Amino acid sequence: MSKFKKIAQDSTVLCKLQSGRTKLDTEDVVGKTLTITAFDFAPKFDKNGAPIIDDSTGEAETYGVLVFAEMPDKYYNVGIVFTKVCHAWMDGYDTPEEASADLEAEGGVQVAFTMGKTKGGNNLVNVEII
Repeated sequence: MSKFKKIAQDSTVLCKLQSGRTKLDTEDVVGKTLTITAFDFAPKFDKNGAPIIDDSTGEAETYGVLVFAEMPDKYYNVGIVFTKVCHAWMDGYDTPEEASADLEAEGGVQVAFTMGKTKGGNNLVNVEII
């Protein structure tokens, strides 16, 4: 890949992990056992395109982005619950890249996604750590 193509790809995504990869939809991951080998964070935006800021920290809110060993050329955006897991994985690391290197070296973490419902009846993706 040319240097300029790589720069262009990196400039069009919300986080480095998405660069050069195709986005997975929930239907692509539900009902499968997958191995997470890398993660990163992307900023959240409101309906007007403005970053959502956490009032307590003053920092932009983020969501987790995962890459699976079984589909290394794709990425999956996760919700609130698994984003908490990604933040917990950051403990002791300066960057998601450093944490992901150790995650992959350990063989990753296997997960299974299933569809569920919130108490209010909205769709929800459940994740089981295997």
